Amino acid sequence: MTGPAASRSAASRPERPVVVFDLDDTLVRGDSFSRFLRMLLLRRPLRATVALTTAVVLVPLFLLPPTRRRATQGFIWLATAGVPPERFLDLAEEFAVAHTAEPRRISVALDRLQAHLDAGDRVVVATACADPLATAVCRSLGLDGVEVIAAQLRRGRHAFKAVRGCHGAAKPERLREIGVTIPVAHAYTDSAVDLPLLRAAARRCLVDPSPRTLQRVRAELGEEVTVLWSAGQAGT
Repeated sequence: MTGPAASRSAASRPERPVVVFDLDDTLVRGDSFSRFLRMLLLRRPLRATVALTTAVVLVPLFLLPPTRRRATQGFIWLATAGVPPERFLDLAEEFAVAHTAEPRRISVALDRLQAHLDAGDRVVVATACADPLATAVCRSLGLDGVEVIAAQLRRGRHAFKAVRGCHGAAKPERLREIGVTIPVAHAYTDSAVDLPLLRAAARRCLVDPSPRTLQRVRAELGEEVTVLWSAGQAGT
């Protein structure tokens, strides 16, 4: 069907509920991109030596919010200088397979994500992890049918550089850019950094939060926050 009748039919069709998941420590344990950079930095002796020497300067900068972005750019440059784009993609895929091995998967959240897919919901993974790694990790987790919005890298003359983030308050903005109406139906995360995302959701869920995170989120949002615990994690 085409024309005005089709347009009216599409307009009257209810939108699918949108469900947003964080990635790191929500679906898979650990900081995916930091672990990937570490692997890149240490895989060659010369690169590792340069990285360890430079870390004396970069690590203190990384610990300070005003200079964190500059330090991150430095680590990315050291890790990717001289790595061809095609090889970078291959390394991301190889790392993602190892990173998502069974002990690192957070089954309680992955099961909930699959339930949303089975219900026909629109599922988006919004993560500060950079592409192409974020997409590779989701693929290795078997997350067929999800959309991924992630930090973005661009290849420069000699190395990759970060050009756009997807962290904290940037997540709702990035969601709007792909046509998502705020508030979303559900949001899942482990971190208080995602309070802007949780505020932009009708139903909020924390996954294996630390006591400090749980306290902070409930102080901000009240008791209407569901908590998903992995086996043996409740209250730890």
